Amino acid sequence: MENLKLGLRKVLIVLLVIWMIVVFMLSHQNGEESGGLSRKVANIFARGDTVQAERLEPMIRKVAHMTEYAAGGMIFYGILLTYPKSSRRKKVILSLAFVIFYASTDETHQLFIDARSGSIKDVFIDTFGGILGICAMFIIETAIFTIDKRVKEDLANPKIEN
Repeated sequence: MENLKLGLRKVLIVLLVIWMIVVFMLSHQNGEESGGLSRKVANIFARGDTVQAERLEPMIRKVAHMTEYAAGGMIFYGILLTYPKSSRRKKVILSLAFVIFYASTDETHQLFIDARSGSIKDVFIDTFGGILGICAMFIIETAIFTIDKRVKEDLANPKIEN
């Protein structure tokens, strides 16, 4: 079981590093490149209606921020799950601290990119996404723990039916 946890931890750490690189690369795009990507997605949803696409673009950007940080929060929390002696509270706090820290450094990074700006509002949006991801992992952890407990109880106390 320990080997499984160690293997899972290594995979999740690699995923976290990949996630961090992707977020960095997306933030490293200049304003035109970043806006172009959002416009392409908005145009898909607006089915060519440029007015509708312009209205959708800001929302798409914010949902993208939340989604990418939800993924980061989930991955980081998943890494902490491989340390079973840590309390759930500690896992949540550390995961939240990681999300806030990385969102803050990401927005700071954008201050140095042409036609981009760092925004405290985006840190809050990213953090909200991270909280959603952490909550999802908390729910998954609870479900797994509950199922594992029931299976162990059933194995320890088999019901014999006629």
